[in-house]
Amino acid sequence: MSRRQQQTFEGLKKPGRSFGGALLKNSHAKTRRPLDSKLPIHLVLRAGRSVLRGPRVFGQVRQIVDRTAARHGVRLYEFANVGNHLHLLIKIRHRLGWAAFIRELTGRLAQLAGRRGEKFWKQRPFTEIVGGWRRAFKSVQAYIVMNVWEAEGFISRKDTKTLKDLRAIWGDG
Repeated sequence: MSRRQQQTFEGLKKPGRSFGGALLKNSHAKTRRPLDSKLPIHLVLRAGRSVLRGPRVFGQVRQIVDRTAARHGVRLYEFANVGNHLHLLIKIRHRLGWAAFIRELTGRLAQLAGRRGEKFWKQRPFTEIVGGWRRAFKSVQAYIVMNVWEAEGFISRKDTKTLKDLRAIWGDG
């Protein structure tokens, strides 16, 4: 039996493109996190409280993200600090470095916020493999920029529900 035929069996289906966050409440807590070293990844880290934009820690959050990414060979394309969650558009060099990267990043950010004894992160990190470098990459990039604008108070979520709304704001529509 060929390898291609085996993949069609019930238990050997390809994993989905996303993992973590609220999705773990449903079904795939025991599946392997899909990661890809050739495609970009949208990473969301959601904290239990809105402390990541505080005046004491705001600049340090970005420094920790930049240093940790550089240390583990992770390329950072876009970043948004929304207060209670972070959006990162990244590319990993290899799957083996992922665990060390995410462990160090989440640990350092929790320490920075001063949450040693209590649970700081509300959910497991959410990752989604972006479907390509053209339209999908630009779409996620625009979504992350929209989150920055929303966190800064320039726009509201109601104003930018779709990418079409973003294009109208940017003057491209």
